[in-house]
Amino acid sequence: MTAYFVLSTGRCGTQWLTETLQQWDDNFVVVHEPLHFGYRPDLNTVQQPLLHNSDMLEQHLHQIRQHLHSGKHYIETGFPCWRHLHWFKQQLDHTVKVIHIHRAPLDTVASLLKLNAFVPSFWPHLTIKNLYLPGAEQDFLHQYQELWPQLNPAEKNLWYWAEVQYQAIKYQQQWPAQDWLSLSFSQLFSAQGKQQLTHFLGYPNAVCWPVQDIVDQFGLGLVHTQTDYPVLSKLDELNQLAKRLGYPAPFANSN
Repeated sequence: MTAYFVLSTGRCGTQWLTETLQQWDDNFVVVHEPLHFGYRPDLNTVQQPLLHNSDMLEQHLHQIRQHLHSGKHYIETGFPCWRHLHWFKQQLDHTVKVIHIHRAPLDTVASLLKLNAFVPSFWPHLTIKNLYLPGAEQDFLHQYQELWPQLNPAEKNLWYWAEVQYQAIKYQQQWPAQDWLSLSFSQLFSAQGKQQLTHFLGYPNAVCWPVQDIVDQFGLGLVHTQTDYPVLSKLDELNQLAKRLGYPAPFANSN
C-alpha cells in the first residue's frame, strides 16, 4: 500500500482533486486537510516537525498507518502538510509518493489574498492567518528575514509561495523519481495531466472527472488588499525560482 501526499501552497485545485479521487475507488482513503492548521506550518519546520502539536501529529500518523495496514491506499490533499513530508517518509513503513502541484507566483498570491492570508483582520480578537513565518536557517529567503515586518500581505504570500516551492525542489532531489509527480495548476486540468495523474496513482482506467473547468473559489476577499511588491520585487531570487518552475519572472523589469 502507498501513502500519497499533495504538496502545494493551497489554491491549486486540491479540493477539486479530492472530490474527484473520492469517486474513483473504495481502495483509496482520500482526505483534504485532515488536521487543517494543526500541522502548524508557520512554526513547525522540516528539521523540527514536532515542535508544536506533537500529540496530534503522532495520532494522525497512527491513523495513516491503520489505513495502510488495512489494505487501503492513503491520499492526503491540501497545503498544510508541506513541512512534514520527510517526517512521513521516515516514519511510515510503506512507500510515500508526492504530487507537487504548483501555480504561477502572482496568480497564487491573488488567490491566497481571497482567503485573507496574512491580512490583518477588521476584528482585533481574530488572529492573522499566517501560513508561514520565517526563522529556519534552511529556508529559501532566510538571509532576508529582517525584511519580514516591512512586507505587506501580498509580499508575505509571495514569500510563502517561494518557501513552499523551494522546499518542493529540495524534497524532489531526495525522492526516487518514480515516487514524484510535478504538475502545474493548468496541467492538472489538462488531458495529459489527468493521464499522468492516473498512471502515477496506479489507476490508469479512471474515467470520473466530475468538473472539467478550472475553478477558483472565493471570488472576493473580505478585505481589499493591495498587490504591489515594493520590497520583494528587488529580490532576483524570486525571478530565478519562478523560471526554474517554468513561469515568467514576475519582476523581470524591476531590477
